Amino acid sequence: MFMEILKKLQINTIRTKLIFAFLLVGLLPFIIFALFSYNTYTGALYKKITGYSREVVVRMQRQLDNYLIDISSLLEVKDDYYISQSIKLIQANDYYGSRKYIFRLWEKFNDLHRLKQALKEFSLTFQDGKRLSNYGLYYLDGTNLAYFLDTMENKSGNLVITTPHPNLYNEEVLSVARVLNYEDLDRRVMISAAVDLKILEDITNVKLEQGGYVFIIDKNGNIVYHPESDKIGQPSELFTAELRQGKEGNLQQDNLILTYATSKVTGWKIVSVANAGQVTSELGQLKKITFIIIATIFISIILLIIYLSAFLTRPIRELESLTKIAVNNDLNVKIEPRGNDEIADLSRSFNKMLNRIRNLVRENIAEQKQIRELEMKSLHDQIKPHFIYNTLDLIIGYLEGKPDTGKAAYLIESLGRFFRLTFAKGKEMVKISDEINHIRNYLFIQQQRFGEKFEYKIELEDDIINFEIPKLLLQPLVENAIYHGVLQEEKKGLIL
Repeated sequence: MFMEILKKLQINTIRTKLIFAFLLVGLLPFIIFALFSYNTYTGALYKKITGYSREVVVRMQRQLDNYLIDISSLLEVKDDYYISQSIKLIQANDYYGSRKYIFRLWEKFNDLHRLKQALKEFSLTFQDGKRLSNYGLYYLDGTNLAYFLDTMENKSGNLVITTPHPNLYNEEVLSVARVLNYEDLDRRVMISAAVDLKILEDITNVKLEQGGYVFIIDKNGNIVYHPESDKIGQPSELFTAELRQGKEGNLQQDNLILTYATSKVTGWKIVSVANAGQVTSELGQLKKITFIIIATIFISIILLIIYLSAFLTRPIRELESLTKIAVNNDLNVKIEPRGNDEIADLSRSFNKMLNRIRNLVRENIAEQKQIRELEMKSLHDQIKPHFIYNTLDLIIGYLEGKPDTGKAAYLIESLGRFFRLTFAKGKEMVKISDEINHIRNYLFIQQQRFGEKFEYKIELEDDIINFEIPKLLLQPLVENAIYHGVLQEEKKGLIL
């Protein structure tokens, strides 16, 4: 943000930068003091508000977890004989054989649903929608059946706590459920306890500051409980990434202070909402006094800094003007250092730099001249005189006595191609195909010179002929193969 402001103001001189730097340094102690006082007082008020809220939500979280743990303990019925037998007979549609078990379960469920406050229904639910509970034996409708089938999916043995939904009598409840896993059953069965949603109202019914309230959201940010019942089941506008990731703490959003704790059983968050306006209203007077002090100091310091910046930047501006002259290729310029400060050291270093540049220019000119001479020498070395003389003698031999003009012409043509590829129009890199043609001409000429002393064969893959290599890379190898290889032997040689 600060850098963007500097760019907009087009601060590109040292004097302006010094003004801002001194201004920042001059105001920094006062700003720190003002912010420290402001933050200390704000922190005290914030701590006062959030401290009580945190105690409240932690107590609610523990109360909710304890209640749900008690309910879940009632669902540990896998080894219950009457439940296992009833499930088998009901799934087999043996209602006659299951009557006594169903009656005993109905009594058991009636007793269980009276054990805990707000426990509405204790039930067994089958995948076909059949439900046995303290309300009797009935079938779930389409919506509730789909809801419980989805809850039942891949939850074998795990405790599941649902979000609010309507029960048989259209009352808002949440269910604590566990999928039973019997090895001899083909279908899943879920045992569940439906809890009246008013239990959340009782748990969160705590007096807070004016305008404060408590609500509960699930892991996805949907409201499980809210004092305004029409918001239950809706996404919460206050559910942010920070709130989702945190386990316990405080957040400030807009004009609200959120204090939250996470249920260890459900993963839900109990969130206390307080009005941050109570804090800011008490700080209004303190902010007003702080701004007056800072404004007064700002004006005083800016006047002093304008004078100091002009005095300090004068030698820098002189150095800048002489540097611009040097940039325009006048390397003979010289700065006269004044004093012994950093600007004077910079001036002396600048003079040394210009002197070094002048020397480097002279050295560069000499090196370029030497490079050109070496390039010419290298080019002359590439054309070996004895090779040219011997080839020309061979051509003359073909033309004397019994002239063989065909061989002579072909030899002259090969020699021409050899030199054309040797110079390669000044290029240092040539295609592999050109280099091979160069070698082919060279070998032909040498074979004509030495007769039956050697044969040669060139094998080349077509897919590499357009790649480039350094010019005359292969010719020295072939030459060594001839003079230090096949010509040293008495028998005929082969160059491959």
